[in-house]
Amino acid sequence: MKRFGAMILAMVLLSSMSTWAQAKDKQTLIGVSIMELTAYTWYLGVIDGCKKWATDHPAANFAFQFEDSHSDVQTMLNNVESLLAADAKGIILFPADASSAIPTIKQNVAKGIPFVIGDYKQQPSKPSDAVWATFVGHDMKALGVISGKIAVTYLKTLGKTNPVCLFVSRPTSGQVSADRFNGFKETILASFPKARIIEEGDSGAGSRASSQDLVENVLQRESVIDVVSGHNDAEVVGAYNAAVSQKRTAMKFIGIAGDKDVLTFISKGNPAWIGEVLQDPVVLGYQATDAIYRSLVKGEKLPPTYNLPQPEGITPANIKNYNWQTWSWL
Repeated sequence: MKRFGAMILAMVLLSSMSTWAQAKDKQTLIGVSIMELTAYTWYLGVIDGCKKWATDHPAANFAFQFEDSHSDVQTMLNNVESLLAADAKGIILFPADASSAIPTIKQNVAKGIPFVIGDYKQQPSKPSDAVWATFVGHDMKALGVISGKIAVTYLKTLGKTNPVCLFVSRPTSGQVSADRFNGFKETILASFPKARIIEEGDSGAGSRASSQDLVENVLQRESVIDVVSGHNDAEVVGAYNAAVSQKRTAMKFIGIAGDKDVLTFISKGNPAWIGEVLQDPVVLGYQATDAIYRSLVKGEKLPPTYNLPQPEGITPANIKNYNWQTWSWL
């Protein structure tokens, strides 16, 4: 009798294991190619967002494979091919540039593999090249506008009619960087028509070090700079390091994206830092996953752009309202 009971238990266990294995086999693999994880740990929040969506929607049974392109176009293209070879049924692509992936996207969309583009809007040469399901990204110009508003609030305390501001752009990011700069510039000029807005492009590594080298040279020729912002936190922290190295203590800084060091500076009252523009990566990853689900599983025709919440300005006055120390991607 005991042997019979043991046999029944074994059969139940085997059946359960088989059912679990079948359920696991039914998982849908989604490939996610990330532009840069080494220099821009901000993208770790994108990964968190993808996983959060899957947790909130268990019936979708999504599994993910994440790949880092290291800001390199060929690595990005290789990653996409590797993801497809692993039998990914859909691709979420955070591109390394504005157009290099388009031929690969067209080729695979024709085979029934949907693509969702995240963060970096693509620039097709003709409308028929825009075959991806949708673009999910923040309003890039709004990032610059919020930074400009923070700058204006500070500049009004100086009593100047002709303040000088520096924006460290990222030429290799094309329209994305131009939008951020234009938002910053237009917002300041609306309040200070005589302001001088300097744009310096970091065409190097796009890191703190490359920005520091660039801005150190700028400071040699510019005796007065009131406010500095830039394409992202790496560019602005690099500019801050340049100012520290040359003892330019009158300069103020505004970051863009969401960086642990910047938020720490603001939280601890570093007087050089007057703001950070939060571009929430978790929301980006979450909505990109929602978009690929709607395209792949539900077969929906999506709008050209998935709307995301507007960016937020974090300042010394409101940073206590943000529980940023708990953000896992920092």
